[in-house]
Amino acid sequence: MPQASKQFQWNNQQKLVAHRNMHHLFPAYTIKAGSRLDDLPRQDDGPLLRSLARVGVDVGGYMDAAEATALLVIRHGRIVLERYTRDNNEDTHWASRSMAKSITSLLIGACIRDGRIGSVDDPVVHYVPELASTHYDAVTVRHCLEMTSGVAYSEDYSDTSSDVAKLQLCTVNGKPGGFLAFLKALGSRADRQPNRPGSVFNYCSADTVLLGQVIERATGQVAPVLLEEKVWSRLGMESDAYWNAEANGGSVFTASGFGATLRDYGRLAQFVLGGVVLPDGPPLLPKGWLKDSLTASEASIRAGTPYGFQWWLHENNGVVSTKLGTNDVRLRGGNSVFYAIGNAGQVILVNPAEDTVVVKWAVWGAASQFEIRRRQDQSFFAALFEALRQQD
Repeated sequence: MPQASKQFQWNNQQKLVAHRNMHHLFPAYTIKAGSRLDDLPRQDDGPLLRSLARVGVDVGGYMDAAEATALLVIRHGRIVLERYTRDNNEDTHWASRSMAKSITSLLIGACIRDGRIGSVDDPVVHYVPELASTHYDAVTVRHCLEMTSGVAYSEDYSDTSSDVAKLQLCTVNGKPGGFLAFLKALGSRADRQPNRPGSVFNYCSADTVLLGQVIERATGQVAPVLLEEKVWSRLGMESDAYWNAEANGGSVFTASGFGATLRDYGRLAQFVLGGVVLPDGPPLLPKGWLKDSLTASEASIRAGTPYGFQWWLHENNGVVSTKLGTNDVRLRGGNSVFYAIGNAGQVILVNPAEDTVVVKWAVWGAASQFEIRRRQDQSFFAALFEALRQQD
């Protein structure tokens, strides 16, 4: 098994093993599925594969070239394509990496719907007073959702001394309170100049970890307990999920560390595509939450990467995100597309205009290849949506 403390040095083979076993490598909470199964219907994938082949796209070839390890496409509520490679299968629980951030966003919305968090414009120190008298005095829940907290922070996965590397080590050290101590030190640092909250988009996993602290203080529950109660036990999932933590019984790594099966990721994506409507009980989110979540902040538009409440937006006011590559290829329905992304190539892509969701797992290796992989994904998704339209 790969060493947990050296995850930034894992090679492809180590990532392959680790991403199937993150709940064994790190402390984790189990998120129980309910007794009811939503058995997703499926249709023959032959016509889709033939349509793709006519434009020179072979699914297996794409997956091999793009280091993809699983692929799921659901259209009009039916599975139209499901593939696993490199010994993954329908029972594999695969690491979300930063796709977990979008789940955390849903939970913040649920807390506001329940009145446990007053508003996205509440100061974070209202819920986490230990951060008072630091940079976080002026930071709101909205700033953290939009990655505009302004805290001085580096998310460089190639630098083992970067802030994100130190943040990841909180899940290795096994000390309760590790995340809070990290945030307090980050907000108090004097070696680098912060930005004014709300002024600059800076992708920052610490912002999402802080949202996890807000959830914990506002509800008295860690995020996975809330997720099980509100969503996982009620949505017809076929398997339990997990979520990594700083220590057994400690705070949760709400920026990453989630794991589930491919079809359960698909069910979660369908849930969002359908407007986050639960099969029973009251609404999960406040009215208008999803629309607000999918509205890009001005700071992210200026940065050229439209971003809402922990969701990447593919197109916004003429700005096309580079998160799926810098090809000139356009996606059918692209101005409605939004996605969650993990740093090893994981994607949950939601395309409301095409009534389609795509889940892809991967084990991207060298950072120097990431742009090539993004372009491969973008080209494949563009061909996929065109081929799907031909099936209607």
